[in-house]
Amino acid sequence: MLLASTAVMAGPYAYITNQGADTVSVVDLMKDTVIADIPVGKGPVGIAIDPVQQRAYVSNVEGRSVSVIDMRSNRIVHQFALQIAPVGLALSKTGGQLFVADWFHDRVLLIDTESYRQLGEIEIGEAPSGMEVSREGATLYVANRDSNDVGVIDIRSRKLVSRIPVGKHPFGMVLSGDGRHLFVVNVESNSLSVIDTRRDRVVATIPVGEHPYCVTSSPDGRYAYVTNTGEDSVSVVDVQKRGVTATIEVDGFPEGISFDARQQRVYVASWMDNAVSVIDAKTNRKIKSISTGSQSRSFGQFIGYPVQP
Repeated sequence: MLLASTAVMAGPYAYITNQGADTVSVVDLMKDTVIADIPVGKGPVGIAIDPVQQRAYVSNVEGRSVSVIDMRSNRIVHQFALQIAPVGLALSKTGGQLFVADWFHDRVLLIDTESYRQLGEIEIGEAPSGMEVSREGATLYVANRDSNDVGVIDIRSRKLVSRIPVGKHPFGMVLSGDGRHLFVVNVESNSLSVIDTRRDRVVATIPVGEHPYCVTSSPDGRYAYVTNTGEDSVSVVDVQKRGVTATIEVDGFPEGISFDARQQRVYVASWMDNAVSVIDAKTNRKIKSISTGSQSRSFGQFIGYPVQP
C-alpha cells in the first residue's frame, strides 16, 4: 500500500525584523495579520529565508549575533554569537552555508548551518551590505557600499573573481525572478543598476526615487520594485522598457520589500510607521497597512513558504 504524504504548504508568512523592539513579527499573508512576535537578539535588521531547512536567519546588529527561527513552529531553535555587527545575510542553495557581511572589516564570513561554526572568510570591497546567490548557486554577489561596486565571489573556491562598478553607495539587491538580472539599489545616486548575470556587467542604470534602499522582483523578472526612504514611496520599474512605470505611496520610511507570488502582492516594511504596507501588484496600489513592531526593517527577501507535516 502506498501512503500519501500529509505535508501541506502553509503560509505564506512574512518575517519582519523590528529593530526597536528586538523581535520578529510573523505575518500570515493569507490573512494579513500578525500571528507571532518572536524575541530575538538586540537590534534585528537582516533576514534570509532557507526553504530547504525551513529556517529564517536574523542578523542582530546591536547584539552581534544571528538568531535561527524554525518556520514550522515560529520558534527560535538557535542563536549564535559573532565578533562582528552583522547586517546583510545570504544562504547557499542547499542551505548548508550562511554568508554574513562584515560591514566594518570588509569581508564576508562563511558559517556552517549545522555546527554554526565559521568555515572561513573572504575579503571583499568596502562596507559590504546586501548579498545574493546566483540562480545556479555558484556565485555570491555582494554590494560594497563604500567602494561603489558589486563583488563577484566564486562560492566553491571562496575567491573574489571580479568587481562590477555601479552607482554611488549600492545597498539592497535582489536576483530577478527569471535569474537573468541582478538588481542593485544605489542609495546616493537615486538609481537602480541592472546587471546581466551571464556577463556580469551593468546593462542599464534607471533613475528611481529619493534615497532608495531595497528592491524585489516579480516572478517573471519583468518588474523591479524599489523602496524610496526619502519620499515614502515604491518605484515600479519596467525592466524591458528601462524606466519607472508607477510610483506608489506607502507608509513612512520604507526599507525591506518582498514579492508574494501566490497572491501577486508586494509587502513593504516601514521603519517610521512600524508597519507593513501591502501593494496589489496587478493594480500598483497600496491596499492596506499591517501594524508590526517598532522600527520594522527586514533587510532581505523576507517571505517564506513553510511546509507543515
